[in-house]
Amino acid sequence: MQLRSRSLSALVSVLLCLALLCGHIAHLARRLPSFAASQPHTRTLLVGQTRGKIYARDGSLLVDRTDRLLAAAAPCGATRALLEQALGKAGAQAALTRRAPCLLDVQEAVNGEAVRTFAVPNRYAPDDIAVHLVGTLDAQGKGATGIERAFDPFLSTLGGTLSVRFCANANGQVLAGLDKEILDNSFNRRAGVALTIDPAQQRIVEEALAHSGIRSGCAVLMDTGTGQIRALASVPVFNRESQTSADPAGGALRNKALGVYAPGSVMKPLLAAFALEQGVSPNRRFTCRGQMQVGDTVFHCFQGRAHGRQTMGEALQHSCNVYFIRLLQSLDAQAFWRFCRRLGLGAPVALCDNLQSEAGLLPPLSALDFPGQRALFAFGQGQLLLSPLHLLAAYHTLATGLLVQPTAFFGAVNDDLLITPAATQKAARLLSSKTVRTMRRLLCGAVKRGVSRAWFSRVAIAGKTGTAQSGIFNAGRELCRTWFCGFFPAGNPHYILVILNEDGVSGNRDCAPVCKEICARLVGYAADS
Repeated sequence: MQLRSRSLSALVSVLLCLALLCGHIAHLARRLPSFAASQPHTRTLLVGQTRGKIYARDGSLLVDRTDRLLAAAAPCGATRALLEQALGKAGAQAALTRRAPCLLDVQEAVNGEAVRTFAVPNRYAPDDIAVHLVGTLDAQGKGATGIERAFDPFLSTLGGTLSVRFCANANGQVLAGLDKEILDNSFNRRAGVALTIDPAQQRIVEEALAHSGIRSGCAVLMDTGTGQIRALASVPVFNRESQTSADPAGGALRNKALGVYAPGSVMKPLLAAFALEQGVSPNRRFTCRGQMQVGDTVFHCFQGRAHGRQTMGEALQHSCNVYFIRLLQSLDAQAFWRFCRRLGLGAPVALCDNLQSEAGLLPPLSALDFPGQRALFAFGQGQLLLSPLHLLAAYHTLATGLLVQPTAFFGAVNDDLLITPAATQKAARLLSSKTVRTMRRLLCGAVKRGVSRAWFSRVAIAGKTGTAQSGIFNAGRELCRTWFCGFFPAGNPHYILVILNEDGVSGNRDCAPVCKEICARLVGYAADS
């Protein structure tokens, strides 16, 4: 009986302890929300995100050239005026209610207990140069066109972030009085890629193109020997800030230097050089009566003009179709086709890895079995399609005898701004020194006596204009591709230059004046009036 009484007493004691413990737990549970709310949590605000830089050959930036000021603010009484200035009264009140950290555009630095201002690079600016070559980003910040796309994996790995970590309560409301933490994850890295672009020469080419009547086309300037692109301008230009997510294949975003077009008469110097290599004298004469029948087709010179009996140089000056049809008839057309193939015609031209021109079209070898197709091939019409980059490489060969592919990649840049240069390409000799000397003389004469609007008395320019039918009609009118391709100084070429107008009248009227202005400014003289 006594044992039973003791057991009952112990059970009562245990139950009493349990009741007291449950009461204490309930009391703590009622206090927990206010206790937890008083403990510090965090809210992180991303201020900016960067990617690898893109530089010109002289180390100047082609992107991230300007900054914007962004204020990371904790919405509270201390920042009310700043919030109202940036967001308006209604927006400021909403921010104060949410108490979530805000990122605000400001005109001047504002720093304090509840706000910190940072300079964040703008990837692009309205006065940037070489925009078509540098390219654009898409809406997700990935490379969409140009160098941005070609080097996107590399540039993305070089990026960084800048964030601010605010203290907050359990409800996520920022606590303005506590310290902020700045999280800098390689935000200001300087590594990236350097291009071969020369900023001063790029501006000269862009301005010359802007002064012209060319509304859709391009101009490309290349250094002889290295094949490095010194300037590449395409029109129309565009605002990258408003078109980053636009279709990169069309409209103003399309880099015209990478497209392919009918070349027309700028092909004639290639046939002339091939003929010289085959032992044909530049004094070889053919008679032009303004037209010529080949098979069932009659081919005309411009406006049916009869040029009479003429040499190779005179035929280049007059851009005589008949002469070059007859010249190819006297040669092995298939051997000329193989020469064009060695020049790279019909294959893409790569400015760097993952950035190349369209392949274009070199007519199939079998097409030259047909006399009419052979005649068209002689003066750059028919199935032939080439890019400005193809012609840049081809005219480099005419100027130097060496085939060098155009390149836009100068090297990789580390965080100390040291450049690891790109590998130097090996040049292949395609023309003899004798042929080169003759072509320099013939093409200099072609400009001096046949392309009046490109002639510049201070420095001899060598080259050829072209006007080609496109087979594309707009409002019942066929678009003509007009060209100037050449090099200067003629006797010792430093630069190769190709100019294209997608919708022109003639190479002499549209493109030659652009060449003249570029040349005049590059040599430091004013263009002749």
